[in-house]
Parts: sequence; C-alpha cells; structure tokens
Amino acid sequence: MIRRLLAVPTRRTPCRTTVGETLTDIPAVRPDPSPAQLAELQGLCRQWLVMWCWYRREYMAIARFDTASPILFATTPQQVVYACRAAELAMAL
Repeated sequence: MIRRLLAVPTRRTPCRTTVGETLTDIPAVRPDPSPAQLAELQGLCRQWLVMWCWYRREYMAIARFDTASPILFATTPQQVVYACRAAELAMAL
C-alpha cells in the first residue's frame, strides 16, 4: 500500500510569484494629506484642532470647547467634518 501511494504521481500547481499578484495582497495605505489639505480641513472645522495621526493613518480632531466627546477620529476628511458638525449641533441643543 505504501508503494502504491508513493507511485501515484501528485499533481503540482504552479507557484504564483508574479509581482502583480503579490502587490494586490498587500493592503493599501492611505497617503499622508498635504499641508494644503489639512489647512482646508482646519478652515472647515474652526472650533476644532484637526491633525493627521501618521501612526493611526487617520484624522484626529480635538474640540476647543466643552463637549461630551472632545476627541474624534475619522478616516476621511468628509467623516471629520460630519463628526465635528454633529458634535457642535449636539452641544447647541
């Protein structure tokens, strides 16, 4: 029986080592925003200190007023503006 198992040829699949396929397996990293993009975002959120956290790869906004959630994190500029405006409206009510 062992001889029969050893005698059976195994079908090998080719190794896939092309550069194009290996690059798609690596998750994409968000690029750092430019100073102009950060300045525009800061202009939209005047009651917040907005900065880019390079170690978290996302935006952070710190409130300049008393609020229930003084620090906000978001992955896109649109989410930062939305979260800041929502916190400001919650304080106004």
